[in-house]
Amino acid sequence: MIIVIAGKGGVGKTMVSSLLVRCIAELKKDAKILAIDADPASNFADALGTKSSISIGEIIQNFNNIKDKVNFLDYLQNKISENTIHTEKFDFIEMGQGEGAGCYCSVNDVLRFVLEEKQKNYEFVIVDCAAGLEHLSRKTTTGADILLIVTDLCEAGFRSAETIKKIAVHAGVKEDTMFLVINKVKTDSEKVKGDSEEAKTDNEILNERAENTEILEICRIPYDKNITAYNASGTPLIDIPADSKGYVKIKELAKFLMW
Repeated sequence: MIIVIAGKGGVGKTMVSSLLVRCIAELKKDAKILAIDADPASNFADALGTKSSISIGEIIQNFNNIKDKVNFLDYLQNKISENTIHTEKFDFIEMGQGEGAGCYCSVNDVLRFVLEEKQKNYEFVIVDCAAGLEHLSRKTTTGADILLIVTDLCEAGFRSAETIKKIAVHAGVKEDTMFLVINKVKTDSEKVKGDSEEAKTDNEILNERAENTEILEICRIPYDKNITAYNASGTPLIDIPADSKGYVKIKELAKFLMW
């Protein structure tokens, strides 16, 4: 199963991705899981508490020095295998930056190749996508079994969700595989004076925004002080306490996706 996580920057995609990896590993202890950081900002490794030795983008750049001596696909297969990080619970690949200023094309093309190759060997592949829409617009992740579109309470996040859906449909992603995840939902007691209008949104307005996206909503993740604290301190999110509100809700989400 390939699960792709997309959405506007800053809404919590990497948090959802990293905790899904942990939850799936806990729910199905013998499952082979691959986590792919497809965001050039490369924050997934930090959230997972691991580190890539070399990114796919760097592998592509290094190929330019020897391209007259070896076949690209053979070189790529060997280097991806050599530089896949293995941990007790999951494996990890970092896509990294493109080969030139402002260009992410080749890395996107290679991501398609990686997904085609790696899904044969893993039961679950979790892809943390970039804030932009390159992967969808270039039809890189159309093989996804599940597309999770994450937003927080801000109107811009919902607009991005609608745009992602449109691009995904155009790229060939089936609508019944797309699901909306709303993050950082505060209770009345957690709202303080000075919060943004979005943070004060009541359920009625939130329901209306979700409905307008025409994407099936499957999860509302409560605002979690632990997640905020872990992000601020640089502590891997995968180590968050099991009783944290965000973790508990994402475990429910993982169960839904797995069964």
